[in-house]
Amino acid sequence: MVVKYLGTAAAEGMPAVFCNCELCTNTRKLGGKNVRTRSQILIDSSTLIDFPMDSYLHALRYGIDLSAVSDVFITHAHMDHCYPQDFIMRGAPYAHDMTLSKVNVYGNEAVMEKFKNHTADEIKPAAEKSIGLNVLSPYDSILTANGMKVTALPACHTIGENCLLYAMKKNAKTTLIMNDTGILDESVYRKMKDMGMKFDLVSFDCTYGGRGHGKGRHMGLPDNIGERDKMMKFGLVGEKTKYIVTHFSHNNGLLHDDIASLAESYGMTAAYDGMEVEI
Repeated sequence: MVVKYLGTAAAEGMPAVFCNCELCTNTRKLGGKNVRTRSQILIDSSTLIDFPMDSYLHALRYGIDLSAVSDVFITHAHMDHCYPQDFIMRGAPYAHDMTLSKVNVYGNEAVMEKFKNHTADEIKPAAEKSIGLNVLSPYDSILTANGMKVTALPACHTIGENCLLYAMKKNAKTTLIMNDTGILDESVYRKMKDMGMKFDLVSFDCTYGGRGHGKGRHMGLPDNIGERDKMMKFGLVGEKTKYIVTHFSHNNGLLHDDIASLAESYGMTAAYDGMEVEI
């Protein structure tokens, strides 16, 4: 299983769209791994986690055939994770000779409602027929056409919305994608244990960088460490499990080398745009 981090920023990007703070100013000067687009992950070239407004940029930058993506799993309805407008272009007269005639999109009720409302005015029949919209609730599991088992898990994020995390398993390799979530209740980890889950890779929300966020809707490294401890307690990870931190806000004040060094001191790896991890 190859996990590719296409984008690693929070909603505002890094540098942030309209910001001239010290970090954003330095990011524009230094470039490189400091520049972060909105969060998106590609697994095995066929499965996307989230579809932000930067998806087209990611396709251009990394040579991705978006028409070859068979499954898109969206965590929640915020625009930096769910930007359905681009799907209007998935079919005639905008797209020809697509690799796959259909893509399946998965998410909660709010995601499905956003897809319908934000495409209704412009979508053509050909594009509409090419998109399968599938509602997932916490603890639902599905098997994709390419043999990946995906289980939706409850995130701690937007009040009133069933925000989701995703556990992905293929060829005996497993990864847990924790985009946009705060600290989970232990009952979630207990349920994962009951479902027989054990992860080779865990990808944490690290919006706050080196600062803890506590009982909020995001995390920082201190929170990530606490969640890792819970996973160890419930036997969900092993000695060889890889821990990646991503989804960084410019408000954490850290350039890439700073967050990378800090994460490494805790046995974790700070993601950057374009980073690939194979498990």
